[in-house]
Amino acid sequence: MEKTILICLSLIFTTGLCYFDDGLLPPGPVYGAVGERVLFNTIITPLPTPLLVVVWNFNTAYGIIVSDTTGLCQGQGGLFPPGPVYGTAGENVLFTSTITPSSTPLLALSWTFNGVNNIIRYDSSGNTTGPAYRDRVSVNIYTGTLQLRDLTLDDSGSYQLVTVTTDGVIQQDQTTLDVFERISGVSLTGPTESLIEDQSSAVLTCAGTGSIITTEWMKDDQPLSPSNNIIFSADNRSVSISPVRRSDSGEYHCRVSTSVSSDTATYTMTVHYGPENVSISGQNEVEVGSKVTLTCSAESTPPASFIWMLNGRETGETTASYSIEKIDSTHSGNYTCTAWNSVTSLNTTVHHHLTIKSKVSP
Repeated sequence: MEKTILICLSLIFTTGLCYFDDGLLPPGPVYGAVGERVLFNTIITPLPTPLLVVVWNFNTAYGIIVSDTTGLCQGQGGLFPPGPVYGTAGENVLFTSTITPSSTPLLALSWTFNGVNNIIRYDSSGNTTGPAYRDRVSVNIYTGTLQLRDLTLDDSGSYQLVTVTTDGVIQQDQTTLDVFERISGVSLTGPTESLIEDQSSAVLTCAGTGSIITTEWMKDDQPLSPSNNIIFSADNRSVSISPVRRSDSGEYHCRVSTSVSSDTATYTMTVHYGPENVSISGQNEVEVGSKVTLTCSAESTPPASFIWMLNGRETGETTASYSIEKIDSTHSGNYTCTAWNSVTSLNTTVHHHLTIKSKVSP
């Protein structure tokens, strides 16, 4: 009486490469007689070191693509959360698996780097660590989670994990590690000279050390956007403002970032303008003996200086307000206020006529 059974073979080599069925056995079925022994031959060329894991299954098919050009298993997955892993040079990183730990450790596991470099493998004989990873790695034999310490930029690449459960189930997956230099020494520099509206230009430059990926610009806590006088460099590391306007005054921030670190620098810009909209407020007609206050105002950065004149003669008053405690007929006439900006070197003069009336007797 004949009976057909399905035998599947899975192997993990000491390099961490794994193979499922296809190409491991000679073509055709194997025949045996009841009560006797049978030998399942493989076509594997013997290696100097034994295989890491050999799993034979009875009446089980994996339905997995055997290998790609590197010999790594394909068609599995699900051992890692989505997305790459990020790390900082000189620090540690944890490759967390999605395996739920059980009461017994995995039968075997293997971590490799870029498909060829052995990091660490575990089986019943214990852990074996690759020479380049001694004192740098530790592994959880229940979940396969790996800690890699003292990262360098050369650690960036692809990491493969193969696990074998005590039930003989083999899983493999891979993830990517991106290692960045920590950002430090960030500075934001700009013009040191005085800026005058519609005359000056400004270039703000953001600099720092580390693996800078993104540069963000803010002004007065709001995102800074290009406009007809604001242009960003191709690498977003500098901003050109030409010409500068009073609305460009404010606090600028640049924030440079990697996926694992960031730093911010600040620059305060002041655009000088004016004086503009100069005017004199106060009485136009008063009685002898009254108190009079005239006030000169101007829009200006920095604040304007003032010079008061009466009928073409300097009064000696240089503040915004000109007060006379007890006025008489000599104070009648044409008052002028000249507002002057010490940075823009601009000035504007306005006039105000004051008439003095005789005091009306009761």
